[in-house]
Amino acid sequence: MTPRELVARIVSKAGAEGTPQPTVPSRRDTFKTGDPDAAITGIATTGMTTFSVLRRAVAAKCNFIISHEDTWFRDDDNPDFLAGDAIYEAKKRFIEEHGLIIWRDHDLAHRMVPDQVFAGQLQVLGWKADAIVPPPPMPLVTLPQPMNLAALVRYAAARCKTQAHRVTGDPAMIVRRVAIGVGYAFPSFPTLPADVDAIVGGETAEGSANAMPTIDETAWAADMSTLGRPRGIVLLGHMGTEDLPLILLADWIRDIAAPLPVTFIPAGEAFAPPFGPFRQTA
Repeated sequence: MTPRELVARIVSKAGAEGTPQPTVPSRRDTFKTGDPDAAITGIATTGMTTFSVLRRAVAAKCNFIISHEDTWFRDDDNPDFLAGDAIYEAKKRFIEEHGLIIWRDHDLAHRMVPDQVFAGQLQVLGWKADAIVPPPPMPLVTLPQPMNLAALVRYAAARCKTQAHRVTGDPAMIVRRVAIGVGYAFPSFPTLPADVDAIVGGETAEGSANAMPTIDETAWAADMSTLGRPRGIVLLGHMGTEDLPLILLADWIRDIAAPLPVTFIPAGEAFAPPFGPFRQTA
């Protein structure tokens, strides 16, 4: 089987499960490196194709890597601005020497019903989305048991394996219902039901700008708390919310990739806690 053939199977399976067709071809979901018609030796899924992920893919004998995020350091994956850069050249050389083929699965994953990345994050957190018709763009979860914000942070950080999360809110406030975000997809308090106590997500703007369709969620939460309606925010980071969910992608493609091996290789978190050591994913 070739990467091109497997991608066709992925798109076909997603369509059979009700995924709508894109209105325009995705500029993200394309092959980034390698020969898509080469034979696959093994398949790896990951949140982002860091150099560490590439090395571990080679060690695992996986020459086809499916990444949710970019390979060349920005969303359009156009490396022209990096020509001659030592880091880019080393990464490019490693990819070519080992015959690695990289395909990005971003827009398709988010277009699926339910969104595959959100579904994966709920699986990581061990929660179920509230049954709402029609479903909201981002899941709402009534916690199995209420907990204070400090306990929620400890729980979410442990499940998502983050070490440099950020938190807004009173640690003692009681949380009964949360809104879930992943990556840059972040719920907005003004649009949420009044009984949502906290947001558990990846990244949000601190401050705002006219060019960004967002508000400063942290300031909103702080003002609500000052006015006697405590609200919390738990920021787990981009890979803290869009890396481990790719385990679900690995499981989802196993039947259509058989008999080829499929493995998940974590990109890991790119941050360290204040004054703590940087912990590179092995």
